Parts: sequence; C-alpha cells; structure tokens
Amino acid sequence: MIYELENKMWESAKNSDRSAFSELVSDDAVMICGGFRCTGKQYADFIAEFGITGFEIRDFETVIKTEKAVQVHYIVKTIVDTEENEDLEGLFHVVSTWEEQEGKWKLVFNMDSRIME
Repeated sequence: MIYELENKMWESAKNSDRSAFSELVSDDAVMICGGFRCTGKQYADFIAEFGITGFEIRDFETVIKTEKAVQVHYIVKTIVDTEENEDLEGLFHVVSTWEEQEGKWKLVFNMDSRIME
C-alpha cells in the first residue's frame, strides 16, 4: 500500500499536480530535499515547477511498520528534459514516513540524498 502511495506522490510531482500532492502529504510534513527543509504545504507550492518527466522507484524496503505508521527507504531515478531542471535528475536515496490520520495515510516526513555515481 505505501509503495502505491509513494508512486502516486511521484506521479503528482511529475504532473505538477499540487492538489493530488496535497492529498497525500500532510501540510506540516517535514520535507528535507536537496539540502533544504520546508513543510509539506511549502513543497506543494513548489510542485507546479518541479520539472521531472519521469521516475523509477527501485529497491523499495520497509524500515519500520506499526499499525499507525510506516517508514520506507528506496532509490528513485528521476528524468528531466530541460537544462533548467538538470539538478533534479539522477539517483536519490529516499526515506519517507507515512502516518494514518483520521483513516487516511499521509506523508509526514521525507528526505532524499543524491547518490554520487
């Protein structure tokens, strides 16, 4: 289930769909991406300009699982089609924590780290 939610989150980013992203990510989620920290709400505002054209999730693993929370780790390969967004392309380790809130699963923490090739 969390794998599907991660895919939906990346799909919403690829499609620059702020609304779909906000459905999955808590407004006050802690987002650590590219060395910057922001909230889920702030990151949702950034989604309109995200600029990836494709992604592939691999090596997906569950790190911690309880009834109300799940933390996962995986590698994502992102693809862009413009020089302007080339810093978003590459391989990244991703750690995400999801929490059940009022019957819906929401992302509450996300951090990525570029894999140097």
